[in-house]
Amino acid sequence: MAKTVFTILWAALLIVVNQVLHDNIWAQYAATFLLGGCYALAFAKVKFLRGGKAREVSK
Repeated sequence: MAKTVFTILWAALLIVVNQVLHDNIWAQYAATFLLGGCYALAFAKVKFLRGGKAREVSK
């Protein structure tokens, strides 16, 4: 459930950012790229979004 809510909120944030940067195409590309990277990083690092399916490997 947390993944779904997080994804919907992230999509809303992306839409808002793209609306704010409407006339600046390169800024939209950069914002989309950066927000996509932050989204992927959040799923990789935030424990409650992983849901226990991903294991941490320690040496």
